[in-house]
Amino acid sequence: IDGVRSLYQEGPVSAMLPPAEIIAGYDGSLAGGSVMFCGTLAAHGGIRPAERFEFEIEDPVLGRSIRHGYDVVVLPVVG
Repeated sequence: IDGVRSLYQEGPVSAMLPPAEIIAGYDGSLAGGSVMFCGTLAAHGGIRPAERFEFEIEDPVLGRSIRHGYDVVVLPVVG
């Protein structure tokens, strides 16, 4: 943020709600083949904009990780 790398989110997958629990809170019906995009960990310091985001997913058992990053381009508000 503002050119300085800072920890935004951190925690184990076990800290996230299980999909079945999230679906149980939905009163409607789901069609076959439905896809659900959801779930995240709390953001340290609250949700805030940045020009770049980087993440790492670590497997402590096998001692390996996946890293990726992306730049953000803010589009003008039209309309």
